[in-house]
Parts: sequence; structure tokens; C-alpha cells
Amino acid sequence: MAPDKRIILILLSVFLCKVIRSQNLVLNGSFESYLECPKKKGTLEDSCKNIKAPTKGSTDYFHECGLNGLGIPKNFNGEQFAYEGDAYAGLYLYSPNNYREYIQFELGESLKKGKTYKASIRLCIAENSVLAVQNVSVLFTQQELDLNINENLSPKRLNHFKVKKFSYQNLEIKESIFNYEKWGLLEVEFEAKGYEKYMIFGNFKNDKDSRTVRLDLQKSTLRPISYYYIDDVSVQLEEKQEYAMNTPFVLNKLQFKFDSFELTDKAKEDVLNVFYYLRKNPNVQLHISGHTDSVGSDFYNQYLSSRRARAVALFLQERGIASDRINWEGKGDKSPLYKNDTEKARDANRRVEFVITEFEDKN
Repeated sequence: MAPDKRIILILLSVFLCKVIRSQNLVLNGSFESYLECPKKKGTLEDSCKNIKAPTKGSTDYFHECGLNGLGIPKNFNGEQFAYEGDAYAGLYLYSPNNYREYIQFELGESLKKGKTYKASIRLCIAENSVLAVQNVSVLFTQQELDLNINENLSPKRLNHFKVKKFSYQNLEIKESIFNYEKWGLLEVEFEAKGYEKYMIFGNFKNDKDSRTVRLDLQKSTLRPISYYYIDDVSVQLEEKQEYAMNTPFVLNKLQFKFDSFELTDKAKEDVLNVFYYLRKNPNVQLHISGHTDSVGSDFYNQYLSSRRARAVALFLQERGIASDRINWEGKGDKSPLYKNDTEKARDANRRVEFVITEFEDKN
């Protein structure tokens, strides 16, 4: 294939990927829009726009401008930078006597009946937590809730408060939420019923039914609580992801820093889309090729490009894609998209390309 034609195809594939991604329906899911700097615990809705606590549980808001233990990164429950931006929220997913805290998000529009959506949430456990919680969910409702209760929102309690339409979706742990240092990832794909206008996040189980893990035996004498930071909340329409067969494409966020083959969090999000496609289409296989800019020797660039391709292959294999459906190679700096005469061009040339073909069983 001629180099200029290859560039056109790759750029077109990047453009198409942007088109099929739908907007985030969660209003202020990044917690960046705020009314005032937080100064007091339990004042999420007083400080943050479009977000409320649906019960009397005292959900917290943290911001870099926060005072009295509500700043970032250091706060009253530990130390953590935001996943993105300058803010996040915090809440107790488990505390004795069924005490629970929740966060209620408003959606930009009601979900469309029969359509498939994906809810995605970043979560990080606070350092002062004794327990980690394994069962967390989202609750979708038609109406905004403001309930005089601080216990778990079970179906029985929702019926007691005459909440007419509601449904729960259990979140799947995609990246560990048991790590004090790194943000984990929770996701769920679901079919909308057509009334969902608000989404509530939290642990809806009582103490007895909550699945918890004790993190540190040295903290066994402390009060058994589980407190999490939450950021980057989204609900998006899941459009069918399609890739042209036998045509090279790159992912928007899958770029590498200079002299690195480590996948960033943003890169992993993009590669997960390829993973979902491979999982849903077992009759296809994937070829991965790594590329570098022209800085460095031919030998080293060949090594680095191979490691980049291998990093992506291992990421997919660790999630269950069979190794015989993936092959990878490094091409060094031999196939640049652009001349390596500007930093922007070199950034684009440090990439991984994908080609999807029909699966050929060699057995």
C-alpha cells in the first residue's frame, strides 16, 4: 500500500472513532463545576453543581481549593490526587449499623427505552479505610430523591418512600478498587427501560449482605469502615463499535510518552474498546504493530516498538483474549505517518497500529 494512501486510511479511522463515541449524559460527572470551595464535611450539594445526596448521609466534596481537611491531595481520610482535574467526591460505602452514603447524579436526558448504555465510574479507596467493598451498584430512578434516611437504600425502603420506578445495576470491577494509590474502574452495560433520569451510586446492601475484604490486619482494632473517593462518572450510549476489516487503524488516546512503552490509563480505556469488540466477535483476529519516532538508534527503536506492541497484546490477553488470536511485531521508525521534523509529528509517529482480519485456526 502506498504510504500516502495508508496515512489517509489511518486518519479516516481515527475520525470515525471520534464520531461513534456518544456524549457523557452525567451532568458534572467530573465534579469540576462547583459553587464554592468546600469548607465543611457533608456539604456536597452546597459546593458542587448538579449533584446531590439523595439521603441524609453526609457525602463529601473535595477540591484543590478546599479547607479543613477537604483539599486535594491531602484530606481528612488520606491523600489522593484527582483522577482528572481538581476535584472529586467521597463517601462511606460501608459503616456499621447499615449507615450508607450515596451520590445522586442528574442525567442530561432520560435514557431511551431498549437502547444499550454503559455506566463507568472511577473509584479509589481512602487510606483510612479498614475494609474494601466488593458489591457496589448504581440505582436509576425517574424522580430525584430526597429521603429522610441514612441507611441502605433497599427495594423495600424505596417502596416505603413510594419511589415508583427504579432499577439497580451491579457494577463490574474492571480495574482493582482495593488499591490506596491507584484509581480503579467500575463499569456496567445495560438496556434502558426508558424512564431513567437520575443515577445514584453506592452500596445498597445491608451490613450482613455486603461483601467486604479487610485490607490491613494491623487496623483490626479500628472502626470497620470503607470510604472511597469517586471521580470521572459517565453514562454513554453504546453505539456498535465497528472496525473495517484488513484496514490499519490507530486509537485516539493510545500514544506513548518519549522512550516509554507503558500504557497510560487513557490508553487502556481505548484498548478496552478493542477488547470488547474481540470478545463479541470470536471469528476475528488482531495484528498489532508498534512504531517509534526517529530519535535513537535503529536497534533501540526496533526494541522499543516491539515492547509497545507487546504491552498492548498482553493487556488484551490478560483479559481473556486467546493468544492465537493476537500477533504483534515492532517496526521501529521505518513506517512514520509524518516526517519527524516537529514534536507534534514525533508524538503521532509513536503509536500502535491495529489490523483486524478473519480468524484462521491453525490447529
